[in-house]
Amino acid sequence: MRLSRKQDVTLKPAMLRAKALAAGKIRASLNVSVFALDSSLPAETLAGFLQAQFQELSLSSQVRAAGPERVQAALTGHFTKADVLVVLGDTSAKAEPALMDLVQWLLLNGQTNLAENLLYAQLGSAKSGTVAPVFERVILPLDFAERVQQSGRRFPWAASSHEQWALADAVLTYATGLAAE
Repeated sequence: MRLSRKQDVTLKPAMLRAKALAAGKIRASLNVSVFALDSSLPAETLAGFLQAQFQELSLSSQVRAAGPERVQAALTGHFTKADVLVVLGDTSAKAEPALMDLVQWLLLNGQTNLAENLLYAQLGSAKSGTVAPVFERVILPLDFAERVQQSGRRFPWAASSHEQWALADAVLTYATGLAAE
């Protein structure tokens, strides 16, 4: 597959990180767990989208979805087998307290690394005047799930869109250790 110059510029950071992972410099396979804070959020759709992006980058990966039941997710290994935890929330008043409750639960249950290094994928735009969570946050459009379902293409958004690759790039940044402070 030949990428246009515009696509190549957009994908370059993600591609470089994926190549480092694929070359075995970090690990043989990337395990990502997408955890929804609410059952109405499209965790399965987001997990499938990330999996397709990693396949496009020729990266061996497993992306699984869970939530909002933490105990059930823990029993099925969503936390212990994850290299990166992506927490999916929205702009509701309940989202940030639910995120912090999950973080506290992870800390109390021996998942300190995930609790300290999770990625927060927020559906909707950031509200002005509100303090952003202390975690790396990627904003996804509210109609993310609809875009994925309505598209007949492998990737629902334009391949040159930074928005399309923002979450995958953030996941790869954590997986390669570039986000460590």
